[in-house]
Amino acid sequence: MSHPTNSQLVSPLSIEGKTLQILPDSIPNRAVLKRRSVGRVRLVCLTVVTGCLGVGIVYWTAIESYWTPTAAMTEGLVFETVKRAPFQLMVTEKGTIDSMRNLTLLSKVEGTTTIINIVPEGSYVKQGDVVCELDSSLLIDKETLQEVLVVKSSALLRQAQEDLLIRKTQNESDVEASELRLQLATLDLEMFVEGTFPQQIAALNAEKTTSEANLTRFTESCIFVRRLVQKGLRNQNDLEAEELNLQDARHKAESARKRFEVLNLFTKKRTESELTANKHEAERNLGRVKRRNVAAMAQFEAEYKSRELTYDVESKKLGRLKKQIEACQIRADQDGQVVYANGRDGRPGDVLIEVGSQVRERQAIINLPDLDSMKVNARIHESRISLIREGLLVKIKIDAYSEDVFHGVVHSVASVPSSTGSYSRDFKEYEAVVKISDDADKVNKLRPGLTATVEVLIERREDVLQIPVQSVLSFGAKQFAFVASVDGDVEQKEISIGQTNDRTIEILTGLTEGEKVVMNPRSHFQKDIEILETVEADRQSQGHESPTLKPNVFPPPSEKVPPTGDHSPSGDQSSVDLAVRFKGLDKNGDGQLAKHEVDEPLLSGFKSADVNGNGTISQEELKRVPLKLQSRLPTAASRSPDDSKSGGL
Repeated sequence: MSHPTNSQLVSPLSIEGKTLQILPDSIPNRAVLKRRSVGRVRLVCLTVVTGCLGVGIVYWTAIESYWTPTAAMTEGLVFETVKRAPFQLMVTEKGTIDSMRNLTLLSKVEGTTTIINIVPEGSYVKQGDVVCELDSSLLIDKETLQEVLVVKSSALLRQAQEDLLIRKTQNESDVEASELRLQLATLDLEMFVEGTFPQQIAALNAEKTTSEANLTRFTESCIFVRRLVQKGLRNQNDLEAEELNLQDARHKAESARKRFEVLNLFTKKRTESELTANKHEAERNLGRVKRRNVAAMAQFEAEYKSRELTYDVESKKLGRLKKQIEACQIRADQDGQVVYANGRDGRPGDVLIEVGSQVRERQAIINLPDLDSMKVNARIHESRISLIREGLLVKIKIDAYSEDVFHGVVHSVASVPSSTGSYSRDFKEYEAVVKISDDADKVNKLRPGLTATVEVLIERREDVLQIPVQSVLSFGAKQFAFVASVDGDVEQKEISIGQTNDRTIEILTGLTEGEKVVMNPRSHFQKDIEILETVEADRQSQGHESPTLKPNVFPPPSEKVPPTGDHSPSGDQSSVDLAVRFKGLDKNGDGQLAKHEVDEPLLSGFKSADVNGNGTISQEELKRVPLKLQSRLPTAASRSPDDSKSGGL
């Protein structure tokens, strides 16, 4: 093997930060080099082992200090003991004091008018006293004009009445004249047919017979005289005289025969037809007269009724004006203390009762309350109205008498929401009347309009395991609480909740009496809660149920755990409220909300809330509903007592 030259250098060696160059002459032999190499390897291995042991000791110390609870771990935490105590499910709402028997004096003046005088509020009045006077000047002017119209309409009515009577007598005269004319025409026809014509026929027939007999006689006489003249017994003059008599008799006989034929063949038909036509015309004339009379009577009667109605309308209008003028003076119908009927809700547009105020018809002006029987008019939110029923006991607190507690009972509950008193249309309120049941001496000091707080006792149970609402967290369909263990650890437990009120929640499973729960978990375990919330949300979105988590010991609040999601934590109460609202709607307890289990406003947005389109809404899907809509869902307090027996909210 050839040795390196003097110009060759070995690799530099760094010792304590200095670099040394080793020349070939300084290189030891191979055995020495081998021993030195083995020593350096052993030194490096020993150094590595020592370092690993040191790192392990430091890491174990850190882990032990990380998981072992210390005094700093519980610093700032607020604990509350899980205990058994009486549990009251109550609904608390605001209301206004009023009288149970409240006599309201209304404005009975049509339209609007002005208050010109009113007794001071709080004054005691007797029955019949004038408590308010409204402006009646315009009504008095209208009354004067109306009296003139009544007089005119009365005169026109009297005139129409006389015209109607005249028309009636005229119609009777016209009908009688027409009937007489018909009667005469009938008699003329009967007289000709049965009297005049037979008489004329008989006279002409007798005259005809006589003329024919005379003609025969004169004919025979003329023949006889002619024979005598021929014999010379008579002269020619006698014969001519006889011939003249014969000719005259012949003319008379012919004339009688002609008159008989004319009477029988022509005069009879003509006269009979004429008399028959006169009779028919008289009948038709009688019908025309009657119809003309009916039309005339209808016209006169219509005119009379029109003027009668006009007079009646004008008279009633005058009567109303007189009543309106009388109504301008409002009198007390009973003894009592005057209370102005001002709006108690403070809504825009409420009219303030005072001198000079404009009031409308049927508007309440004064209340005369019976102070021996008082009530509270409370407005119940729609999410709690299903809990309220008649007969429930109520505890009442009056702001003006903060040291006194009054008692009452629910007297009535409205079946439809109130249309006044709320500025927001996002929710509805129902009117509930609470009758104060205390002694009259205690009730008499109350006055209408006082602000009151009512606490309606829905249910009371003894020996109920419960914790404060602030200590419960909700993740998906599960609820959890942070609990201090016996050895000082702070651990998380899954719990099952029942009913809730404004302060505490009933615990069904997961906790035992005497354990201590953390009241402010989010302020100390915020990051850990975010992780749990994210994991639960992911499991819910994938359709997996969250497994039952074993109690875990959490690190000190100073230790920072990097978040794995972008979910922002919400307040303790909001998490509990959402879970409670969900359970309150889930009547069959299957963890899903069907359409028949929800109502407005969630029902109208059911399709958009059902993200996976399976026809139901899970708690995770409910969390994605807008917060404004979540706040309008029924709370846990809206669960009825009957539902609690079946385990639902």
